[in-house]
Amino acid sequence: MSSPIILRQRSGPIITIIVWAFLALLLIDAIVRGSWDTVAAFFPPLALVGWLVFILLWRPAVIVGPDHVVIREILRTTTVPFSNITDIRLSTVVSIMAIAPNGTARTYRPWNAPGMPRRKIDSGLTGGTRPESVDNHPAFELLRRWENHGRNASTVTGATAGSTTGSTGAGNTTTVWNLSVLGVSLLLILLVIFGRL
Repeated sequence: MSSPIILRQRSGPIITIIVWAFLALLLIDAIVRGSWDTVAAFFPPLALVGWLVFILLWRPAVIVGPDHVVIREILRTTTVPFSNITDIRLSTVVSIMAIAPNGTARTYRPWNAPGMPRRKIDSGLTGGTRPESVDNHPAFELLRRWENHGRNASTVTGATAGSTTGSTGAGNTTTVWNLSVLGVSLLLILLVIFGRL
C-alpha cells in the first residue's frame, strides 16, 4: 500500500516560515523591552496575520493516496476517488476532471497545487523554449498513481467481473467545509475586534 504524498507549491511553507519568524521577532522584542501593553495589544493581530498566511500558503495541498486524491483548499476539502476521475492535466496549473458530488462533470484546479513554471525564451544557446516532459512535473506522482489505479482496476474487473467495488476504492466524491479553519479564523478576528474596543 502506497503512503500518501502531499503536493503543494514549494514557496508556500518557505514564505510562511519567514513571516512567522518576523512576527516572532516582533513579539520577542516587545517582551524583552518589557512592553507588555504592546504585547497585549498586538498579539491578536499578529496571530491573525500568521494564521492567514498559514491557511493561504501552507495548509492548502493535494494529498495523493493509494486510491483517491484529497484536494484541501482554503475553505473546503474535496475527496475524489480515482474511479471518479476522468482526466488529469499537468501544466502551469494542475487540472483534475472528475465527477462532482452532485453527479455532474467538474474540473478541479487545486489552490496551491505545484504547477510547472512557464519557461522564458532564452538567448538561443539552449535552443529556445521547449515543453517540459510530463514526468518532470512536480505533480507527476498524482498522474502516475491514477493511471496505475485504472490499469489495476481493469485487471481486477476482467478477472472478477461484478465484484470490484470494494477492491478498487470506488466511491462518491465528497466535499466538506473546513469548519476548524473557519472557527479559528472567526475567533482570531473577534479577538482583534474586541482588542480595539
